[in-house]
Amino acid sequence: MASSSTNIDLSEPSFCVVSGASQGIGRAIAVEIAKCLGPDSLMLLLARNNEELAVTAGLCESENVKVVCNAVDLSTATEELMMDILQGAISGRQVDEFAHALIFHNVGSLGNLAIETSRMENIQELRKYYDLNVFKVISLNTQFLKLFEEFEEKVIIVNITSLCAIKPMGGMAYYCSGKAAREMYFRVLAEEKKQIKVLNYSPGPVETAMIDNVLEEAINENLRDVFTSFRNQGTLLKPEITAKKCVKVLLSGKFSPGEHVDYFDDE
Repeated sequence: MASSSTNIDLSEPSFCVVSGASQGIGRAIAVEIAKCLGPDSLMLLLARNNEELAVTAGLCESENVKVVCNAVDLSTATEELMMDILQGAISGRQVDEFAHALIFHNVGSLGNLAIETSRMENIQELRKYYDLNVFKVISLNTQFLKLFEEFEEKVIIVNITSLCAIKPMGGMAYYCSGKAAREMYFRVLAEEKKQIKVLNYSPGPVETAMIDNVLEEAINENLRDVFTSFRNQGTLLKPEITAKKCVKVLLSGKFSPGEHVDYFDDE
């Protein structure tokens, strides 16, 4: 990681958004970052499953942190709805009350694992995948930036990326291309907006439902072998472990704008 001169101190009131917060890495990150937020902080959790969001909220809420949940399907949400959700969450407060404005973009899906890359031709399916994993992530991020456009120096953005964003993995063309496009967007944003802190964090191989999905759906034998090896060798990370590393990397501030930092990178 590149070095930076300042740590990030979240001991003052902060507004924090976490997408894909109903399970796995998203839930773990929400719980971990909530421990760091100062008094009068506010957290907005986004995902489709309201019941699971409530579970995450229960794990995050404290004397310091008020939690608001919104069960929204970001793949179909309009820009107007996204802004309404953000403004609704901070209703009764002013944006200048917050010392920091954080957003963790964790929402994501694997895409079609049952088709060879050379035979990808279902444009409607591709559009649906990119809507959730790229386009709507950009839209949500834009609405967040609009909300804090007069206070960009307060903004901290963490994109949950993957090694697949920079290294091809056979059988995962949807996932790899989506992660690559998404990460590059945030790298360009970081290049343009030097006052905004932007981190692309790759969590490593994590024990989530994604592993089961790959083993059940992938037709690429090498891909199945890789994930079977992860499971058999016990090398999968717990969501809580990689979430701790993510927050540690973030608070250290030792990353260059838009840098791709992997769980296994040296600190």
